[in-house]
Amino acid sequence: MKILTWNLQRPKYKNQLILDKLQEFDADIIVLTETSSFINLGENYNSHSTENLFKGYDGITDYRNEENRTTIWTKYKIVKQHKTFDNFTSVCAEIKTPFGFLNVYGTIIGVFGGKDERFKSDLKSQLLDFDKLTGNICIAGDFNVQLSGYAYPSHTARNSLNQIFDKLNLKSLTSIIPLNVEHIIVSNDFVNNRTIYIETWNEEKTLSDHIGICITLF
Repeated sequence: MKILTWNLQRPKYKNQLILDKLQEFDADIIVLTETSSFINLGENYNSHSTENLFKGYDGITDYRNEENRTTIWTKYKIVKQHKTFDNFTSVCAEIKTPFGFLNVYGTIIGVFGGKDERFKSDLKSQLLDFDKLTGNICIAGDFNVQLSGYAYPSHTARNSLNQIFDKLNLKSLTSIIPLNVEHIIVSNDFVNNRTIYIETWNEEKTLSDHIGICITLF
């Protein structure tokens, strides 16, 4: 099984290079952030997205109606959708996978970065969302937090996330990637005794301003 996450930096047209890269990895569960309807993975995928944005929302004058902050794409059946604290930012769906049911929470923590009051508010609200999740869990997206190395944006943010991961028995599969704020966090029970293979791309930041990450579970 492949789980992928990537922040696309608000594509304003059909970017075939991005679509080609996503097709190359052919992941089973994909969480795209800062995405848009121009990035459509086709009929082989089901999807669940946050609300479309619009000019002036959150004070951003150049938002376009095609944009949304987070979309979950999956080849598997979506059996249930869960409410999140902000339907413009975070999205959650229960997915029936060959390894069992998985509650996938896709998100951006801090839609304007990790250093402002909005980040702190988003983090607080999302920690409450995480704490309500049950069963096998996958949390993926742009956290605006480095989980290893330099503690960006703060030790407090990192510790708050690690505490909820410990409480929910979750394993960070991406914390070993240096200088990285994109993460895939999965229940230990879901990944136990499985081989984990990590791939990254866009290190030169030519397709967007974030690297992409794909986790393969064998």
